[in-house]
Amino acid sequence: MRQLFLVSLIVLAMFTVALAQDGAMMSSGTDQDVPNMGRAPKEPNGIGRLDLRVVDERGNPVKGVYAFLESHRTDGFKCEAWNWTDARGVAVLPPLHMGRLVLKLKADGFQNQKLDVPASNLDQPVRVTLVAKK
Repeated sequence: MRQLFLVSLIVLAMFTVALAQDGAMMSSGTDQDVPNMGRAPKEPNGIGRLDLRVVDERGNPVKGVYAFLESHRTDGFKCEAWNWTDARGVAVLPPLHMGRLVLKLKADGFQNQKLDVPASNLDQPVRVTLVAKK
């Protein structure tokens, strides 16, 4: 019985710490609190990962942005990855083989965007400001 109590206490303590961390991230409201998950490839056609941060013209995060990344590799293959931004305006796309990158963004109420993204820049989040439709 004592072991069950100790295990329960440890699980409760871990859960409380996790909730406190989530609350701290959500209270500030900036993407600066979100750890960078981007990774630039180390070689041509190497594996990389895009970490996207999207805001509107006022600097507010935009939720529900559809991000579609096309990678046109030098060996003739094409890879694709996609994701949607969360309430913090953050989307981390699945890792893929990186070549010449084209990022397409779509969101309700905003103009679509198409960007060329240098794979060498992926060690830092890619920050995009969406423009509202007129």
